[in-house]
Amino acid sequence: MNRGYAGFYKSYYLRSSYEYAYAKFLDYHSISWGYEDKVFNIGFKFYKPDFFFYNDNGDIIKIVEIKSRDIMAKEKALEALKVIETTYDINCELISYEELLEMYKLVPFSLTSTITEWIESKNTTINKANYGKFNAHFNQQHNEHTKKIIGQHTKRLWESNSPAKARMIEGLRKSGLAQKGKQKKPREQRICKSCGSKFEVIVSSSKWFCTQSCAGSSNIQVATQTYVEKRAKIHQEIKQTVIKWAIDNQEIITATPFNQIKSTLQPLIESIYQEFGVKDFRVISKSIFGEDRGRKELLRFMKKVCNENVC
Repeated sequence: MNRGYAGFYKSYYLRSSYEYAYAKFLDYHSISWGYEDKVFNIGFKFYKPDFFFYNDNGDIIKIVEIKSRDIMAKEKALEALKVIETTYDINCELISYEELLEMYKLVPFSLTSTITEWIESKNTTINKANYGKFNAHFNQQHNEHTKKIIGQHTKRLWESNSPAKARMIEGLRKSGLAQKGKQKKPREQRICKSCGSKFEVIVSSSKWFCTQSCAGSSNIQVATQTYVEKRAKIHQEIKQTVIKWAIDNQEIITATPFNQIKSTLQPLIESIYQEFGVKDFRVISKSIFGEDRGRKELLRFMKKVCNENVC
């Protein structure tokens, strides 16, 4: 599942290129989703699925787990999802590469280009892995069990007529001389964008951080800044919505006593919830004042707006 290619998307830390491809598909079709919102006790362990979908009441109506093409991983995931379906009465679905290929027939961009987009994105972190002797797995051998699994998977690919087989053949063709003394790819020194340390990579590498830790720290900063800017924008839009609603409903606002705030302003709250997903008076108050000052101060603000806009 390209587990190495993890990174931030819309303030979520997605853990694979397949998860990004699924999230992008949902966003293209304007389908609301949550990510790793809840952990389930399934008896033999705790399980945190990937994508969550909700109804208008905020109840979970569907869970989607994204997995690689590894058969054993998919079997274990299906077992966990079946327990969740039975125990919690929630519809569950497992999606892997094959399902994503079918889904991407419904969008104007390809799955391959989307995965490449994720791998090359500046918001991915540990995807910028070191190569050769700089890789943590360099010169380490697989155990016999792992060799057997790899062999079985490779055999299935060669027996199929899939794009993966075509890529394997093309890779062998291109690397025909690579094992016979062909010159190695040139390397260069770069400066880590996070800590300023020097490190060595292949010239064509997209890696700009010396370690996974530096890459993660940098992207956390990017995600945090993005979240702060997004929240500030939403707060400003909520404030404008409150002002407009107060002007449009001057008679209601000016006549509202301070002991009937919630019931009188319920239509406004519903409007804000439908547009921004916010229905807490404290958040609305914070959008106006920069801090929660309570319902009475919110109503006073709206009455002031009405007085200033009296014809």
